[in-house]
Amino acid sequence: MKRKHFIAAAASVPLVAAAPAPPSPQPSVPSAKPSPPQKKVSAVARDLAERMRDFDPGLSDKQIEDIASGIDDNLKAGRRVNPKGRALKNSDEPVTTFEVPE
Repeated sequence: MKRKHFIAAAASVPLVAAAPAPPSPQPSVPSAKPSPPQKKVSAVARDLAERMRDFDPGLSDKQIEDIASGIDDNLKAGRRVNPKGRALKNSDEPVTTFEVPE
């Protein structure tokens, strides 16, 4: 696993943790529609999600998959925001302009 991928995935963990809790399970009712196919998650996201068991050993496999899916979604969003993958240097700052009304 590349360091860059791990850092990006680790940065997305607070966003996954802040996500609203899933609704309480409802009684099972057979539906006419099949459930949508599960999307594949990357190995990086899966590995990071597995590490969550260090903090909560009671996590189910489904919860781990949901966490990994959220991490993957955040990584994809990061690629859309920064498609060239340029890293910021410590000296990079937003341009701040000050104006004094006359």
